[in-house]
Amino acid sequence: MAKYVRTLGETGSNLLTEMSRQGNRLFTLEDAAKIYGKGNSGLHKLLSTLVKRRWLQRIEKGKYLILPFEAGREGEWTEHEFIIASYLIEPYYIGFRSALNHYGYTEQVSRTVFVVSTRRKFKPALEVSGVTYRFVCMSKHKFFGATKVALDGYEVNISEPEKTIVDCLDRLRYCGGISEVAKALWYGRDELDFLKMAEYARKAGNKAVNQRLGYLLETLDSGTEEAITLLHESQSKRYAPLDTLGSPKGRYIDRWKVMVNVPEDELLQWKER
Repeated sequence: MAKYVRTLGETGSNLLTEMSRQGNRLFTLEDAAKIYGKGNSGLHKLLSTLVKRRWLQRIEKGKYLILPFEAGREGEWTEHEFIIASYLIEPYYIGFRSALNHYGYTEQVSRTVFVVSTRRKFKPALEVSGVTYRFVCMSKHKFFGATKVALDGYEVNISEPEKTIVDCLDRLRYCGGISEVAKALWYGRDELDFLKMAEYARKAGNKAVNQRLGYLLETLDSGTEEAITLLHESQSKRYAPLDTLGSPKGRYIDRWKVMVNVPEDELLQWKER
């Protein structure tokens, strides 16, 4: 079986040295072309050689991760998954269960990173070094409420805690269901801005989210009177299932126009911890 040797020629050394000097552990073909400076005729071959020799890992077409000496012959190395996600699509933010986990609102650990964008990828999911990146296309009017966080010298976009809750209530399949949202509301009760959350829910335009959020806040005896009033004023006249992943049958709650299709103790169990 052939083995790749980690040798590095002068041209490759110059490229990686300059990338490192600029602080770029991840880079694109366009980034490399600015440094290569000889036209692109030999650049593709150089990058391919560096991948074979385990100096680079190809993340996807035209995107590369520099592998340090510590990676060894087998190239066993990766960056923080949020940093890799930031190179995969623009515009973007990290959201749903990934954001819940970042804020400590769930103890569920997932090898899937949810990346929200207004664009669609040809493939809805990509696997890199054992991590699955799931791309969620979102309408432009719902694409707001992101903030920047610093990770290992990079800045990445992630949904604010309040927007994370709203997004999860809009697409429950990407967070694990309504119980995960109830958990997040309870764990974050002392730091969440509930009025901002209610305003975000109304701005997103899905009235079912207002209904689910209002019901959860009252059930958990959480939130603020101002937030709950705003949510109640913004609900639909039609009933919505509390959990889109739950049973098609349940109790109908007229105040919030929700069909409660999960046991209430599943929503309240977090208060007992």
